[in-house]
Amino acid sequence: MEKVNVNFQIKGIELLEINLKHIQIPLNPERVYNFSITIEQRINNEEKLVSVITSIDVIHEQDQQCHASIKTSVIFLIGNLQDFITPNTSQVTLPDQFIVTLNSISLSTTRGIMFSSFKGTFMHNAFLPIINPVDFVTKKQNME
Repeated sequence: MEKVNVNFQIKGIELLEINLKHIQIPLNPERVYNFSITIEQRINNEEKLVSVITSIDVIHEQDQQCHASIKTSVIFLIGNLQDFITPNTSQVTLPDQFIVTLNSISLSTTRGIMFSSFKGTFMHNAFLPIINPVDFVTKKQNME
């Protein structure tokens, strides 16, 4: 396998949405949550940017209700993005292992934002677990 060099850096981190759905009944502090996670990449060829959008719903295992949700964007500048554009098109094909790296960074960043944002609320103990970023099917789309 040929080694591919991708020059990149984090350009920005944005909290796009956060929702806490306070439940009217008392909740056991030892409650268990499941996490519904989606990740997508949005590519801006002209500005050489890839935005990784991570959306997470925090679902209470017992009542199957969503108690919180968060959506973040981690924006990466890809210095040599032109190397991954198919000639005569605007289609970008980034190496799969690089996509896994972007997913991993974005999940970790979102975990930190969740911890900071949920601190002091009834969701304080809802920690996003360690997740294998390879397991995610990603949706790629070019940004307008």
